Amino acid sequence: MKAVVFQGVGEIGLEERPMPVLQEPGDALVRVTLTTICSSDIHIKHGAVPRAVPGVILGHEFVGVVEQVGAGVCRFRPGDRVAVNVETFCGECFYCRRGYVNNCADPQGGWSLGCRIDGGQAEYVRIPYADNGLMAIPDSVTDEAALFTGDLLSTGYWGAGLGEIRKGDTVAVIGAGPTGLCAMMCAKLYEPAHIVAVDVDPERLRLARENGLADVVLNPLECDVKPEILALTGGRGADCVMEAAGGERTFE
Repeated sequence: MKAVVFQGVGEIGLEERPMPVLQEPGDALVRVTLTTICSSDIHIKHGAVPRAVPGVILGHEFVGVVEQVGAGVCRFRPGDRVAVNVETFCGECFYCRRGYVNNCADPQGGWSLGCRIDGGQAEYVRIPYADNGLMAIPDSVTDEAALFTGDLLSTGYWGAGLGEIRKGDTVAVIGAGPTGLCAMMCAKLYEPAHIVAVDVDPERLRLARENGLADVVLNPLECDVKPEILALTGGRGADCVMEAAGGERTFE
């Protein structure tokens, strides 16, 4: 099968690889129907992810169809359309029981797919702990619509939950790229009074406003963001701020 492989710092290549096989009773073999590139894949390429293993097949954001399941898999069977969780998790360790599946203590736990074990930028992929890591795609949902549920959309959902947003709050999202847009989309579920998108890219701000994800858009190159938000909130400031750009200045 064809696969996109991390060959070493600065090097990614398309290679011919053998089909994966089931290794544990909880494994599933998934035929990939649609996959995408995450910025984390770019970080791996540039050597910014020390745990990434040279030779690993990249990809942790994808959907597909279950081809085979191990004897221990209960929730899925061949033919099921599924989205794949970026995190591999056992569901039983200290961290999993508390909901922090990204810190799963299993050797294959946490962010393994496409980093430490072969991921989904290939024709087929083995998914450990399939009952935990797969989600069935309803017939009414397309592969394209389901694609981001495994990582990008769930990141926005998790961030909005951490923000403890209450009805009537003001939410500021710094960075209106794909992650920021997903964070805004999820923040709307909590019925805030205002969602403020902050970005230096006018096109991203336009996208946020035109799709109803942000009520107010602010470009730091054109205005001083802090007094604008203070004025919007009667001097209180934003009740929740989500940083979705990943830069030193935006953290400040």
